[in-house]
Amino acid sequence: MPKFFKETYKLKGGTAAHIRRKPNGTYEIRYRRDGLNISVSAKNLADAKERFITALCHAKADSMNGDSFFEEYAIQWMTVVKKPQIKENTWNNYLWTLKTYVLPKFGKMRMRDIKPIDVQKLLNHLSEKGIQRGAENVYIILKPIFDFAVAEDVITKSPMTLIRKPKYEKKQGIPLSAQEESEFVKACLTSESVCRYAYILMLYTGIRRAELPTAVISEKWITVISAKTRKGEAQKTRKIPVSPMLRPFLPLMTKENLTVSPQTLTHGISKIIEGHHLHELRHTFITRCQECGISRELTSIWAGHKADNTMTTNVYTHFSEEFQLSEIEKLKY
Repeated sequence: MPKFFKETYKLKGGTAAHIRRKPNGTYEIRYRRDGLNISVSAKNLADAKERFITALCHAKADSMNGDSFFEEYAIQWMTVVKKPQIKENTWNNYLWTLKTYVLPKFGKMRMRDIKPIDVQKLLNHLSEKGIQRGAENVYIILKPIFDFAVAEDVITKSPMTLIRKPKYEKKQGIPLSAQEESEFVKACLTSESVCRYAYILMLYTGIRRAELPTAVISEKWITVISAKTRKGEAQKTRKIPVSPMLRPFLPLMTKENLTVSPQTLTHGISKIIEGHHLHELRHTFITRCQECGISRELTSIWAGHKADNTMTTNVYTHFSEEFQLSEIEKLKY
């Protein structure tokens, strides 16, 4: 009996290979795991087990060559290769893209049967429907999957070699005007939205949506864990000093008032102000800092932007806490 079958068969809490006896006395064994779907039957249990082991061996062998179906191989690659390298929210986005755009087209096709023209048609279809970002993400997912399949000798040539990466032009955020900002804050304070206090904090600190749950608030500082830290790297924290604009609202910034799901934050802002999206609160903070005379380098530190490659920025720019606290006082308008 193959080792992988024994390990599966001995799983605690029930096995993935289910054995049942039908009313006519026939034994049936089913296995649904790792992208495989096997069902065999026989009049006696010994024969059923023998047939099952044979079918399982053939299925495992098929999964290692071009006869494997795209869905099985793609899910395996995503789980084994990609998932350990990325954060959970990125993994969820990749998986959603795969299931929404790719599997309906290629899921039941064999790896060796997917041609460049098939991939190009899919990308063209998404672009024509105005889903340019989706087209780009599909390309980003498909290329390493097929490259890996070539390296494993599952296929001899990747269908991605002739495909050009679709271009998605990211829309630049538009900061709120001074009047819009004033009206936005007033609307937050009179709103019953669960997001109202989170919006004010994000507006006056520039923190990202994913950083909000990590925020630690004190009288002088807002400390967050950077959302841009890659998986496997040490967590990076940054501190944003409390500005005169934020200070009056500090008593409202309780953990209870700031516990809001990311999806609710994103979709709820249109109920407070039309024509702007959540990330533009961050653009507004950065813009106001610049307008109030705070240096670009210091604003970048508060915003958590990646430093440029100059020696001055990387080595010599170390602003003291006293200096930062004095500079944030400029943010008053």
